[in-house]
Amino acid sequence: MTVNTANKRLQSLKHHLAPNDNPHFESLRLHRRPDQVPYLSKLDPLQFLLRSAMVHAQRTAILHQGHSYTYLELSNRVRSLANVLIETYNVKPGDRVAVFCQNIPAFMDAQFAIPAIGAIIVPVNTRLAAKEVDYVLEHSESSLLIVQDELSDRLSQASRDRLAHVIRVADSEDRTQDPYEQLIAGSKNQLSWNEFPTQYDENATISINYTSGSTGKPKGVMVSYRGAYMMAIGMAIQDGLSSKTVFLWTLPMFHCNGWGFPWAIVMVGGTQVMLAKLDYTRIWKLLKEHGVTHYNGAPTVQNEICNHPDAVRLGHTIKAYSGGSALSATLIRRMNDLNLEPTQVYGLTETYGPAVTTYDVHTLDDYTEEEKYALLARPGFGIVTADEVRVLNATTYKDVKPDGKEIGEICFTGNLVMKGYYKNPEETEKSFRNGVYWSGDLAVRHADGSLEIVDRSKDVIVSGGENISSIEVESVISQLDSVNECAIVAGPDDKWGERPVAFVVVKNKSMLQAQEVVAHCRDSLAGYKCPSKVIFIDQLPRTSTGM
Repeated sequence: MTVNTANKRLQSLKHHLAPNDNPHFESLRLHRRPDQVPYLSKLDPLQFLLRSAMVHAQRTAILHQGHSYTYLELSNRVRSLANVLIETYNVKPGDRVAVFCQNIPAFMDAQFAIPAIGAIIVPVNTRLAAKEVDYVLEHSESSLLIVQDELSDRLSQASRDRLAHVIRVADSEDRTQDPYEQLIAGSKNQLSWNEFPTQYDENATISINYTSGSTGKPKGVMVSYRGAYMMAIGMAIQDGLSSKTVFLWTLPMFHCNGWGFPWAIVMVGGTQVMLAKLDYTRIWKLLKEHGVTHYNGAPTVQNEICNHPDAVRLGHTIKAYSGGSALSATLIRRMNDLNLEPTQVYGLTETYGPAVTTYDVHTLDDYTEEEKYALLARPGFGIVTADEVRVLNATTYKDVKPDGKEIGEICFTGNLVMKGYYKNPEETEKSFRNGVYWSGDLAVRHADGSLEIVDRSKDVIVSGGENISSIEVESVISQLDSVNECAIVAGPDDKWGERPVAFVVVKNKSMLQAQEVVAHCRDSLAGYKCPSKVIFIDQLPRTSTGM
């Protein structure tokens, strides 16, 4: 492109910009107090959008239901929503704004618009029951809720009465019939980016993300601007994101802010394909026809994708992050056969999502196939924007020996650790001891520095004084070709105290017998680790995040 051609192209773009709004220039100089050091600015994910609205102005940012939005259009939608929140609903810095939506454009708008005016995002788990939704809205003290019509039946009258305002999202293909679309289309856009009230401190709270509440009430994890910014950079580097990325939203955006990917993909100028529901027929259609390069999901999602009737080896490699539990060697092999490249990740809501990833597959070329699969099932190493992840003895607070045998608890420090639990100082103090965050997950450390999770501290099975890792037993049973999923729990035993019990989901109505499962375990495990009982079920129970 010649200089003259480039100048003409820039001139042609100017009419797209609203008055007093020039994301190509002024809006990149955001949110600096007059008394701040001139060359320092807050680490703020909003900067990613404003830069992409300049650098990737006409590139497709969002695809959904036959509609597409360029980066310039996305930035204008975000600015419109931010103005509506201020003009119509009087939202102020520090106010909590809850979002109860599936993976749709309104959620993406909110990810940027709410912090753009200094308010705090409260993503609400779309799988929660009405009473659980009530708890999150009440505990977070949210004053406004953006809710998708499809989910509104789980919004109780008590919550409606408590909320000051509710914004409805129809998510309709006909945008003239969508109250949300009409609301932002009618925005007067009176305030420019630089006129929005904001939080100047990068350590201020950008989001409160509620845990799945597997033990007791969900806890509100406070996420900082700095942490969100660093997580986005970490995901972009680790997952190889670029302007050529086409990301399919199979992971719920409410979960750990979508592991930071809404901000990360906007940062690099990639395209995000929205997917409101896990429709596996549609997923395969999108994988085949839309040039998808990346998606994320729990092993259960990977299982369903691999076992779908439309599954076929793809003509290009698609990267797939998988977290929540360990990938079995069988599933890794099946994904590779389909040209899906899995990466085992590990993290918690308290660490912004996947703060640990497995080996780079290219470093394992000298290993046998089975050795490679075993190594790839380890979470491995902290990501580039995280501190070194440690495995500590919970009594002495010392690091365990890197011998692959001594068990300790995984601990975190650094930018990717929560600020604390919202309105819960007792749990915050309990989680932070001796200057580190204690995850509750048990692991060993190997000589090369990699981590291998052996269990949750509360899930270790103690049988006759011997510790049994449920993950180890699950991994062995999952090697059986006819096994789709497996979970090991502790069952009471009069003699040994506890014995492992296996809950198994089989593939395609397989006729697998309990004695076959036990015999397979005896070939690979010590006798005391083998399940005392095998129970076949149709589906494993999930946490509210689907993990």
